[in-house]
Amino acid sequence: MGNKNPLTVEIGCGTGDYTLNLSKMYPQRNFVGFDVKGSRIWTGAKKALSENITNAVFVIAYAEKTLHLLSDWQISDVWIPFPHPYPRPNSIKKRIVHPRFLQIYKNILAREGRIHLKTDDTSMYEYALKVVKEEGLVLFKSSADLYSDKSLTAEEQILTKYELDHLKERKVIKYLCFGFAHSNNQNSLI
Repeated sequence: MGNKNPLTVEIGCGTGDYTLNLSKMYPQRNFVGFDVKGSRIWTGAKKALSENITNAVFVIAYAEKTLHLLSDWQISDVWIPFPHPYPRPNSIKKRIVHPRFLQIYKNILAREGRIHLKTDDTSMYEYALKVVKEEGLVLFKSSADLYSDKSLTAEEQILTKYELDHLKERKVIKYLCFGFAHSNNQNSLI
């Protein structure tokens, strides 16, 4: 990108809804969207090119295998919108908020960096809350029904393609924001 501006990462970006919308909101920052499905990323990359968005890129890869390449950047936020919940007990380690993934995030996030999780899956939400507590992380915000919250940020209101489908099905959207350290003006909820 030719600069060292702060970086935000979207894991499982799909068509890049967060990457693209955040890049428009924050032109002074950089954004990287990761996904394993090239056809999904193609949609986001095509839109970025057609709208001349120069602060966003897309990478076809498993995020956990490539995030270490970003260690020279100051990563301030990781967005994880609607990850696969891996509901079976023998697949829990695949959950993107499992402690093995948290170690990756801890190694790449700036001290005040934050992880944002949006999901329609109650078991994923409850699991993430449990992990945050067990790992002694700082919980900045938790909502079991995001759109009933009257204090939504512009970032939290970004709707993904999948989220729109979930809302049409009357599913309740849940949200967590957590990190490894808290700033002076934020309090832990745990």
